[in-house]
Amino acid sequence: MLVCKMESKFDIVTTASAVGVAAYMAIMMGYVARYDLGFSPQEIRDTAVAIAVIIAALVAIDFFAKKLGKAK
Repeated sequence: MLVCKMESKFDIVTTASAVGVAAYMAIMMGYVARYDLGFSPQEIRDTAVAIAVIIAALVAIDFFAKKLGKAK
């Protein structure tokens, strides 16, 4: 019987793969928004910055909520 245990270690290959896929998707979505949907570069940039700020805020809230939960 094979038992597989999940470890919570930082895996550089998984992180690099996730960043690469995210970068590829961002480039392709920018291309589609610009050339297929007709958005201007300013509209794409403003929306991308707004979404990045929201995601960063959610990640920070999640990170600090976990830290506060472990306080004694």
